[in-house]
Amino acid sequence: MEIRQLEYFCTLAHLENFTRTAEALHVSQPSVTKAIKSLESEIGLMLVDRRQKRVSLTMEGRAFLLHAEEIMQAVERAEQDMLRFRPDAKRTVHFGLPPMLEAYLFPDFFTKFTAAHPDINLDVCEYVDSVEVRAKVEEGLLDFGVVLAPTVKTHRNEMAVLKDKMELCLPLDHPLTAREHVAVADLRREKFIMQQPNTYQYDTVYRSCVENGFTPEILLCTSQLKTIKQLVANSLGISILPDFVTRSETIFARRPLVPEMEIQVNLFWSPQKRLSETGRKVVSFMEEYTTTDEFRERFRQ
Repeated sequence: MEIRQLEYFCTLAHLENFTRTAEALHVSQPSVTKAIKSLESEIGLMLVDRRQKRVSLTMEGRAFLLHAEEIMQAVERAEQDMLRFRPDAKRTVHFGLPPMLEAYLFPDFFTKFTAAHPDINLDVCEYVDSVEVRAKVEEGLLDFGVVLAPTVKTHRNEMAVLKDKMELCLPLDHPLTAREHVAVADLRREKFIMQQPNTYQYDTVYRSCVENGFTPEILLCTSQLKTIKQLVANSLGISILPDFVTRSETIFARRPLVPEMEIQVNLFWSPQKRLSETGRKVVSFMEEYTTTDEFRERFRQ
C-alpha cells in the first residue's frame, strides 16, 4: 500500500468524480483509475461504486476512508515536523493561546522575543480554551501552548510562567463589597456569569462551588471576556476571574475569595517530540523574561 494510493482515494472520496480527481492531483485519469484498482486488489474489497456517473464509496470504502484520512494527516504532520530540522527551513514557531491570556499576558513577551530574535517568526492563534490548546499541541498542530493550569508540579514538557489567584468580581453596589474577603460558600444565592462549559474557568469555579456545598446558578455562559465584565458591571450577576485580567478594572468591584482559588499559567509543548533549536530558544527566552524585575512587578510574582 502506497501513500500515493491513499492520497488518490481520499481525493476521489471527496470529489466523487475520476476526472475532477485527476485534475485536482495534476495526473492523468488512467493513473487515478489504476491506483484505485490496485488499492482494491491489495485490500481484497471493492471500495468504490462505479455504477453511477457520480462515484460513491461502498460501505467498505467508507470504513476504509476513516483510516486513510488518519494516515494522510499523520504523514502531513510528520512532514511538517521534519521541516524544523532543515537548515534552510523558514523558522516559524506556532503558538496557541486561550483568549484570557492573549490580550493580557503575552503581547509584551512576543514584542520582546521578536526584537531579540528577528530571524524567528511567531504565528499566534487564539483557541477557545486551555483544554483545546493542549489538545492542538499534543496533536502536533502547535509548537507551544500557553495554558491555565492548577498550581501543581509541572511536567518536563512545561514550565510555570506565573502564579495567580482567582478574584470575585461584583457589581459596585453589591452588599458583599462591604467585606474584605468573601467565602465561596456565601455565593450560593448568587447568579454566576461564566465562560463556556469545559473551559478552565468554568470547571474550576464550578468544582469549587460544589466543594463548598452548593451547585452554582449559572445565568449565562459566554466565550467573550469583555461581555462577562460588562454584565457584572451592569449588575446581572457575579463572576470569578484571574487577578491579572481584572486588576485594572474600575467598572466593578473585586474581592479575594476564601478559600483561595490558585491558578498557574504554563508554557506547554509536546511530550512526544524533541524540542528543535528554535524551540529551545523560546523556552530559554521565556525563562529569562519571567525573572525580570519588570515582569515580577507587573504580575506580582
